[in-house]
Amino acid sequence: MRGNSYRQTRNNDHETGNNYRQTGNSRYQAENSRKMKNNPIRTGLLLVFVLSSLLSCKRETAVSLPPGGTATDSVPSNVSGMQKLFDSARVIVWIEAAANFERMGTADKMSAIFQKLADMGAKAVVLDVKGIPGLVNYNSAIAGQLKTWNGYTQAGDFDYLQNAITEAKKKGLKVFASMSVFAEGMNYYGARIGKVFTDSSFAGMQSQVVTASGDVKNITDVYTYGMLNPLQPAAQNYELSLIRELVSNYAIDGFVLDYCRYYDICADFSGYSLDKFRDWLGVSSVQITDIVSSWKTSSGEVVPDVTGVYYDKWLEFRSSGIYDFVNDARNAVKAIKPGLAFCSYSGAWYDSYYYVGVNWASKNYDPSADGYSWASSTYKNTGYAELLDMFMTGNYTPTLTGPGWWTVQGEISGAEKVLRGANIHYGSIDIGNTAWTDLQNMKDAMKMILDQTSGIMLFDLVYIDDPSYNQFKEPLYDEIKSVIQ
Repeated sequence: MRGNSYRQTRNNDHETGNNYRQTGNSRYQAENSRKMKNNPIRTGLLLVFVLSSLLSCKRETAVSLPPGGTATDSVPSNVSGMQKLFDSARVIVWIEAAANFERMGTADKMSAIFQKLADMGAKAVVLDVKGIPGLVNYNSAIAGQLKTWNGYTQAGDFDYLQNAITEAKKKGLKVFASMSVFAEGMNYYGARIGKVFTDSSFAGMQSQVVTASGDVKNITDVYTYGMLNPLQPAAQNYELSLIRELVSNYAIDGFVLDYCRYYDICADFSGYSLDKFRDWLGVSSVQITDIVSSWKTSSGEVVPDVTGVYYDKWLEFRSSGIYDFVNDARNAVKAIKPGLAFCSYSGAWYDSYYYVGVNWASKNYDPSADGYSWASSTYKNTGYAELLDMFMTGNYTPTLTGPGWWTVQGEISGAEKVLRGANIHYGSIDIGNTAWTDLQNMKDAMKMILDQTSGIMLFDLVYIDDPSYNQFKEPLYDEIKSVIQ
């Protein structure tokens, strides 16, 4: 396999020019870069998925949520039992399995890395244990394992997750495990990896996307990622079975949802989803054109050109399905280990995150009352912030202050406004895919997040440890340590 991380694709969302998402560091590029850019696995996918979500953050109105004042550090009573855990884990480093596959390929290598992180001041790690291809990094009786990547093969009896837990705990680090929930395949430079390619039942559950001409196609016929339709009961049951297996068998401190969403605004327009929408809406004759009358390509992305009469209800319907799954996932985790932290990651740009069917706000926040025309008056009921013990937002911009969402301060304050104190909020930076002005710019962003949220997630280990994967061309342990201290 080629060497660049598929997590580059966490980085793609904003346009240049008039749009508040400026410069080439697209937010879904940033979000999808948590899975790709400069990481040793997903580089080639940047062009595909960066473009795929480019408009995931495109707004349809000129409304910009005001920052709303100083962020608060208060934690509501419903998450107070988690406060001790997160007080002891204010600095978390994300470790993508594929990007760090050889770096974390033995217990000894893990021990050395965790010592460096502990000396730096990190207090916890997020271990990516299920990536976009759907392969897992632990001993599973359900899913296939990722054992070889980029020419390196881990020992057959090497349990990546168990060894990481053991070695991290020796260094005093808390351990969270994350899964890319509805991702079950990837076309990686022609290598078709994952169940959407190898299992006919999963192929039938893959998301159906609309093209600019209005045709509906399998996602794998159009895009690189083999994501499932989140509404499919069999897809939900499979992902919940993996979550239960992980939580039951490993002594982790928390579980993190990742990619618990739709691919983009063009998904999912399958017959199954449309039938479910008709039932939900109580209207038997709804067609795709009643949701989006016509589509267009903008900056390489398929996006609505003219929306239909049911567009806002369609957005609410999609978010309600994601809410239901998050609720089921929380129940699954808490039924096994009631005290385990249930967490999620999403991009910080709430005002356009509806493109991927996610409403991470509190149910007490009403975006329709804040002037967002895409939100129905009942869209607020799909907010899932109260279901989470801790929530990480991707603050993926080098711009520190200014109006709207596209600054670190705007994202922190905006998130605090829409979260309404429903969970413990951490900000995040993408070290390797953000066009920092200089090292001080990055350090200032870190300091702002640490000062104004409950903690910070640093994405990703590969950028800290390997100077060839960050713009400063040096290991960043000491620079980050200077901010943490």
